[in-house]
Amino acid sequence: MLAASIVLCAAAAAVIWQLPRLSRQRQWKEAAVYLIMLAAGAFLSVVAVTVQKTPSPLLLIEIIYGPINQLLKNWFS
Repeated sequence: MLAASIVLCAAAAAVIWQLPRLSRQRQWKEAAVYLIMLAAGAFLSVVAVTVQKTPSPLLLIEIIYGPINQLLKNWFS
């Protein structure tokens, strides 16, 4: 829990340091992308630090292409 708090504090410090600069320069799109990327990175870092078992991205590919594979197998066999 301490490690996750440290990661979140580091992410908050990055936002406090960078976001005012982007908003002063009226770079709204860059600020939005920055926040999205930072949130994704912070989320993945918290998951990695807390050592949670996460499913492989390959599982999503298998779920998506499983029915297509079965359909093609039925057509060509």
